[in-house]
Amino acid sequence: MANQTDPTPDAVRGQIEALREAYSWLALLVEPGRERRPGRPVDDAQAERLEAQGRADRAYRQWNISRGLSALPPSPAAASVTVVDAQASVRRRVLDIAHRVAAWQHASWVGGPDVDQVLSWLDEAGPGRPAVVDELRDRRRLSWLVDELATAVASARQAAGVVAEPVRPVAWRCPACGSPSLQLAHPGADKSLWTISCVRRACRCAGAGCGCLRRDRRQGLAHVWTRAELPTLAQAVAIADRVARQGRPVTGSAAAGHGGWSDRRTVR
Repeated sequence: MANQTDPTPDAVRGQIEALREAYSWLALLVEPGRERRPGRPVDDAQAERLEAQGRADRAYRQWNISRGLSALPPSPAAASVTVVDAQASVRRRVLDIAHRVAAWQHASWVGGPDVDQVLSWLDEAGPGRPAVVDELRDRRRLSWLVDELATAVASARQAAGVVAEPVRPVAWRCPACGSPSLQLAHPGADKSLWTISCVRRACRCAGAGCGCLRRDRRQGLAHVWTRAELPTLAQAVAIADRVARQGRPVTGSAAAGHGGWSDRRTVR
């Protein structure tokens, strides 16, 4: 993976943060009793797949019980070989990074293949010393480090099924449709260009009475809030939460067959 820009310690830190997040997704996928995917918005197609998988799991569990066999545990299926292999691959690559960078400093890495430990050693200052990445001055070494970390990030994301786009889930539910499908798009450093949108295809503005509370409420528009509209979105979410607690329907999307969504959880 070729690095096309001048490498800097900040570029290394960016990849370190990306790897921390991506590797934590892999940990979630192999931890018993946890949901099988990292938290992210759930669109209509994903919701349908989740429902189908849930029906299949319940049917198999009932089939086992009817034949005197043990029921499936109330936890996800065993982690896929792909995820386990990706974890091992990331650990090997990160351990190689630790040995290589330590050698650059005429030292030896005495820690183990703990990914968090290596990443913390790279980007956190210690007693009487700066962070390791801040001591690197050679452009070729910085470039190699950025590329190795980026390769590890790509491997972890692919195994976890996470799209490597500048997006992330938002903890709020959409105030118009009530689903956990809000997504933050942060394509660059200019935060004025960041937006939050509902990724459900069926979620469209109902017009003047829509719960989105956007300034431009026109029937049929997708729900997208700009950074300047974040206070409006927060207000809309608070109103929707209050109405939901009172047990009344939320005024939202006018799309046929849409309405509110039950308490399905995001895929983790």
